[in-house]
Order: sequence, then C-alpha cells, then structure tokens
Amino acid sequence: MARNGDHVVLLDVNVENARLQAERIEAEYGCGALAMACDVTMRESVEAALDGAARAFGSVDVLINNAGITRDNLLFKLEEDEWDDVIGVHLKGAYLCSRAAQRYMVKQHYGKIVSLSSTSALGNRGQANYSTAKAGLQGLTRTLALELGPFNINVNAVAPGYVDTEMTRAV
Repeated sequence: MARNGDHVVLLDVNVENARLQAERIEAEYGCGALAMACDVTMRESVEAALDGAARAFGSVDVLINNAGITRDNLLFKLEEDEWDDVIGVHLKGAYLCSRAAQRYMVKQHYGKIVSLSSTSALGNRGQANYSTAKAGLQGLTRTLALELGPFNINVNAVAPGYVDTEMTRAV
C-alpha cells in the first residue's frame, strides 16, 4: 500500500513499535504514515484510533485486521485468561475494528477489509483458543462480506500457514 503512495496508519498497543515502523515507511516510500496507540480489545480505543486516522488522512479506505497474540497450551492446561486474551485480540479486535471502519466505508460507499486468519482455523494441537479465534474470524469475514457488499465494501480473509514472525518464533 505504501509502495503505491497510500497513506498508512499503524495501530499497536505499543505505540513505540508502530512509530518506528511509520518512520521507516515514510522514509522508504515517501507516503504519509501515522502511528497510534490502540488496544483492539477496547471499543473506545478502536473508535478513537479510526477517528484519528480519518481526521489525519480524510478517509478510511482499507482496514487490515492483523493484531495477534498467542497463549498456546493443551486444553487441560489452558487457563481461562489465556483463552480470553487470544479470543479478545483476534476475534473481538477484528469485530471492533471492522465495526469502526465500516462507519466511514458505508458513508463513502467504498472500502476493503482484509483479515488475517490462519490454516490453524481447522484445528491445531495446543491451540484451542487460537484455532477457535481464527475459525470465528472466518465466519465473521463471510458475514461481513454479505452485509457490507451492497455498500461496495469488499471483505476477505487470508489464511496463511506458518509464517516466521516474532510472534511465531516465541511459540
């Protein structure tokens, strides 16, 4: 997106991480890049971030739901807070971000929402919480595609297999 000259807004609970990436994007691609603190599990935080993005750049055209954490454990060892944390970030976060973004997208009769799911949505040992969140995300994506399609809002998910990232290296 930045390569095409699009403005980019990076949301992260750790705004310093987002700020470093925004600076790199601006330097490398010459587009506007903004870093904002956002807890995707909190409606007020999400709405404030999307409102800030719209104020900064005039619209919200594309949303990429890619916030993620892991708290892997076998079911008999999985604590309730580990379940809640993963479902909260992956599924509730995508719901809240999509809901906030669609307010702008419906008004402008255009938008794209892309969510990062996973092949783990089909089940993966030690990942009951993560697999459930990703399966739920696929259902949410299909539902939003039906609801928002009439407003020229395209909603899709991609489900990659293992990708070497900081998060997966920690597992």
